[in-house]
Amino acid sequence: MPFPRTRRSAFLLIMGASTALPFAVSASTNVPLTSAAWDTSHGNATFQTREAFPGGLMQVTSESEEGYVTLKSADFADGTIEFDIRPVTDEFPGLRFRQGPDGSADMVYIRVGPDCPASHDCLQYLPLIHGRIPWDMYPQYQAPAPIRVDTWNHIRVVISGERMSVYVNREATPSLQVAHLAGDNAHGTIAFEGKALYANVTLEPDVIDGLATQVEPDTAASHGNYLTEWEIAEPRPLAQPGEATFSARPSSGWRPLHAEDAGLVNLARIYPPTPRGAPRQYAWLRTSIQADREETRHMQVGFLREITVFVNGQPAFQGKNLYNVPGGRQAPDGRLDLANGGFDIKLRKGRNDIVVAIDANTPDMRGRYGWGLKMKLDGSAPAP
Repeated sequence: MPFPRTRRSAFLLIMGASTALPFAVSASTNVPLTSAAWDTSHGNATFQTREAFPGGLMQVTSESEEGYVTLKSADFADGTIEFDIRPVTDEFPGLRFRQGPDGSADMVYIRVGPDCPASHDCLQYLPLIHGRIPWDMYPQYQAPAPIRVDTWNHIRVVISGERMSVYVNREATPSLQVAHLAGDNAHGTIAFEGKALYANVTLEPDVIDGLATQVEPDTAASHGNYLTEWEIAEPRPLAQPGEATFSARPSSGWRPLHAEDAGLVNLARIYPPTPRGAPRQYAWLRTSIQADREETRHMQVGFLREITVFVNGQPAFQGKNLYNVPGGRQAPDGRLDLANGGFDIKLRKGRNDIVVAIDANTPDMRGRYGWGLKMKLDGSAPAP
């Protein structure tokens, strides 16, 4: 189970007879890159000694998403993590932090390539939750960065509460800023994944450079047109093959679900990956809008992967956002965003019922990435 997200501000090393690390805790800890200090049971790495690298070198050889190497007996909450990394072209190496025993964590990673300084997805943040890797649900947390390919880069990660800033190659301003870390854990160990050479890893507890701990106000809470109050029924395959129909909606088993920041209905946080070869699983959601008159408004819809929206019992919108299918990506580049789609909604006076069927179909993507939606009604009348 993930660690509870209660606030702690310390870096602890839990010393035990069988797991003790060969260094002491101090205000600034230089982490040895040796086999004694790192757990390779979930990934592959080799350790080297070399002149001018007193802490050693660690070569992670597991591909990204296929394994990670974990610092033993460590517990980190807030502070600064620094390291040098020599990435390999076309790989996705990164740092996991606040990692729990089940592999849940927050993560910042690099999409390594020669276009990193101009590419808007070079540096990216995501939470790792329930065995899912929802890299495509947070397009607001990706950015260009002055990463150099096949040579050394210095990374400095400052973590404070639910905020993070990432500095690359000693620049004075962060390349990436995260206003709301979305992982399940308030503390945990650190780990590295993705093919790369690592050196000079340091940990500084509570060194946060004045970065505020509190999150910014929720944009959905301050803008009443996001649909945030839902009911959800457990995912299930359709009884009949084909597309979802209104008559296929569940008759029972509904429970309340409140959207996350910016109106995100994050099904990836609730449900584990769909096993390869299993029938397509549809989650069903429902909510309502009150209108004081008949009118036509526009509804923006962000979604992953395949969605059907019914308004007052009638189909109103269908869309597919399939990253690995030629021509199947919706702007922006297959990420979940309100730019994915939309439709004009004819509201009648009084209550208007909205029902959504959405599946996690990810052809050739192993069913373990993002799954969810957000909806926003244009205009001034709020959704309850």
